[in-house]
Amino acid sequence: MTVNYYKSILSWWEPKRIWFNFLVGISGILGMLTGISQFEFTDLLGVLAWGILANILFSTGILVEILEDYYFKGKLKLQHFRWTFLVIGTLLYCTLTFSYAAYYYTPFIDF
Repeated sequence: MTVNYYKSILSWWEPKRIWFNFLVGISGILGMLTGISQFEFTDLLGVLAWGILANILFSTGILVEILEDYYFKGKLKLQHFRWTFLVIGTLLYCTLTFSYAAYYYTPFIDF
């Protein structure tokens, strides 16, 4: 295809990144509120790393579409599944974020 096709892929995915980051952030905050004991500077570094990983994984949607166009010449028609990939990926990452934050910030009882 052409460069314009790749621009259309980016123009579809990139505006949704803001909502993805917002939803992942909210799920992390809600997970932390389940039992936050203490928030330290090292936790801030972990949150930053988690956000970077989230955005790398979000970018796989763009990469998969570009690779599908390059290797399969668009025969798989993955652009028809964009919303499905976006919704499922966002829900999975939000669930993972909430679960990990809730687990990490829930105080454990030592016997």
